[in-house]
This record gives sequence, structure tokens and C-alpha cells, in this order.
Amino acid sequence: MKNRIFSYILILTLLIVTAGCGSKKQAELNTQNVVETTAADIALTEKQTETESIKETETESENMTEESSEENVDTQEEVDEDSTVEDSDDTYYEEYEEESRNDETPGESRPIIICIDPGHGGDNDEGTKETYDGKLVMEKDLNYRIATSLKSYLEQYDGIKVILTRNENQGLGLIQRIDYAVANEADYFISVHVNSRSIDEVNSHGCMVLMSCSRYQPANTKVGSLYDTERGMALSVISKLNRLGLPIANDWNTENTQGILQRVNTVGATYPDGSQADYYTLLYCGTEAGLPTIIIEHAFLSNENDYRNFLCTNDKLDALAKADAEGIIESIR
Repeated sequence: MKNRIFSYILILTLLIVTAGCGSKKQAELNTQNVVETTAADIALTEKQTETESIKETETESENMTEESSEENVDTQEEVDEDSTVEDSDDTYYEEYEEESRNDETPGESRPIIICIDPGHGGDNDEGTKETYDGKLVMEKDLNYRIATSLKSYLEQYDGIKVILTRNENQGLGLIQRIDYAVANEADYFISVHVNSRSIDEVNSHGCMVLMSCSRYQPANTKVGSLYDTERGMALSVISKLNRLGLPIANDWNTENTQGILQRVNTVGATYPDGSQADYYTLLYCGTEAGLPTIIIEHAFLSNENDYRNFLCTNDKLDALAKADAEGIIESIR
């Protein structure tokens, strides 16, 4: 722009000088030459200016491109950093999930459930009873003491769960006891008792175990042989009680019985396989349910020697319970 103004001023000056020095024609001629020269100069100047502008534009464009490229690089770095964070988070969660899986406690195997039944109970079912040293001793109380102690001993073994059919002085029907065990998915049913003589067995003493008289094997049983399972447990418990000095009941100490009592019903009832049904309700219902069931008769409350030697103190009752526990565990493992 400055070059153009300068050119115009120069032209005007020349015109004035020419007009004063020569003819009009010569002045016009000179003016034409000057104008052409000046025009050429102006064109050249404009061309140079355009070229410079183009170069400046290209330079600015290059600078902008470089800046844009740098920004893109920075942006890409930021994106890459974000991606790294995301990948890191993914890795963290994967590691966390893996650790969580490793920390999970594997499901424990189902415990063996043993249902202990303290025989008798309640105000209307005291079981047998005798008076010693001016004190009334009732079977239901002795049974409960042995049963709770037996529960404690059994629970000391891994994988054993114990349930009781009744509380300290609860009355409960025989069928209800088996139903309770079945409802709680018990694997074994042990009913705890002490014995009493009949009228013609004045000197009865010792222990015995009652089990089913039938080899009936219901489809719902959890063991290979209901009969053999009960017999194995009965013999094992008897052997442990014998070690305490409690002999097999004198009326049942024969080669065939070995302290095991089996009794058929007296009304002709049978199991589905046609075999004679059991006399004792617990054994009958247990067999029907496919539940190995035994009744332990520990000693005779009616026999004073048995009472003094095995039933008169909590320590003696606990010793019976411990023997039971050892026999039961030995037979199922």
C-alpha cells in the first residue's frame, strides 16, 4: 500500500516537470513511458507482495499444521493414557474377580446328621422309676442327661451334626419322634433309655440294644443295608459299654443274640415285602422311613447294683454317653 502512494506522487511530480520543460507531445510521451514503467513496477511490486503473502500464508499454514499435529499428538497421548487407565481398571477387576474366586470357601460337604432321642419325657410319660436314698429317680431324667452328653461327645467329631427330639421335660409321641428326624434329614436315629425288670426277672442287669427284626429295605433308605447298618452299630455300642464293666443283659447273653433284642409284632402286621413288622413302634416307623434306628437300654434302673455302678451320678451317665459316641462313630466311619 505504501508503494502505491509513493508511485502516484512520483507520477504527478514528473507530469509537472515535463509540462514545464518540453512540448506537450513530448511530455505525453514521457508520461506514457513513466506510467508504463511505473505500472510495470507496480505490477511487479504487487506480484512480489502476492508472492510474499502466499509465502506468509504457507508459512502460517505450516505452523498451524505443525501446531495441529502437536495437538493431535498430545490428544492421542491423552487418549492412550485414558485407554491405559481403562485397561488397567479392566485388569484390576479381572484380578479382583480371580482373587474373589480364590478366596471363596468351597462348599462344605453335607454333615452326617444323627438324631438322638431321649426316651419318654413330659408329665405323663416318666418311664420306669425307682426310689434310692429317699430320692425318686425317673428314667426320663436319666435318659435326657445321657442324650445331651452324647450330643456333646458326638459333636466333637468332624462332619457330625446332632439333633435332639425333645427338650428337658417335653412330651412327644413315638411317631412324632421319627417324623421329626425324617423332616430334619437325619441319617441315623438313636433312642436312649435305661431298662427295668419284668415281674419274673428280679435279677435282670446289664445292657442291650434293640433293632429291627426285618430285612425289609425300603427304596428311600440312605444306606446299603438297613438291617446290617443297625446290627453293626448295635454290636459296636455294646462292645464299648462292655468296656465300662457293663455286661450284656444276662437274659440276652447268648451266641445268637449278642445283646441284641429283636421282636416281631403280635398282631400279624407285615412290611411291604411281606416280612413280619417290628413290635416296637420306633423300630417299625424307622424301618418304614428307611432310617437306621436303634434303641439303647443302658442298664437296669430296677437293679440297685446297676444304679450304683452306672446311673447314680452325672459322671457315670457321661461315661455311658461317651461309650455310646465311640460305638456310633466306629460303626459309621
